[in-house]
Amino acid sequence: MPDPVEAAPQIRFCGHCGQTPPTALAARSRVCSLCGLGVVISAGEDLAPRKGESFIIIDRQLKLCGLSRGAERVLEVDEPNAVHRHICDFLEPADAEAGQGDELLQGIITASFTAPRTLVVRPAGEYGVRFAARVGACGPPAGALIVLSTV
Repeated sequence: MPDPVEAAPQIRFCGHCGQTPPTALAARSRVCSLCGLGVVISAGEDLAPRKGESFIIIDRQLKLCGLSRGAERVLEVDEPNAVHRHICDFLEPADAEAGQGDELLQGIITASFTAPRTLVVRPAGEYGVRFAARVGACGPPAGALIVLSTV
């Protein structure tokens, strides 16, 4: 198991719209006060999504438990149809044909215990579309955050 690293300052944001709660009281709420749809979670400031970035939240069983509006568009799926499905149904390593199929899963698991890392991924079954994926721990509840940026 990798050595733990010093944690970056935490940022709270909505697991659906990605917005930071507008007040300290709203930040203590479990549900986003802005969109009313997402759960407010935390991630390190080096991992948390920036304005306009798409992201996915997965649980410890590597199943989707939330995704941003942008991720719904990128992956061409509505959140209710994606929740509780395995991450590999939606993303795969960019070079999956080269035998790198486990790279995504290993990267997610490793990043949950270490500093965030960046992987190159693509939507499952898509070719010619690539994303730089920042991967790291988020919560509560404990899980992993995957932030997608165009390569």
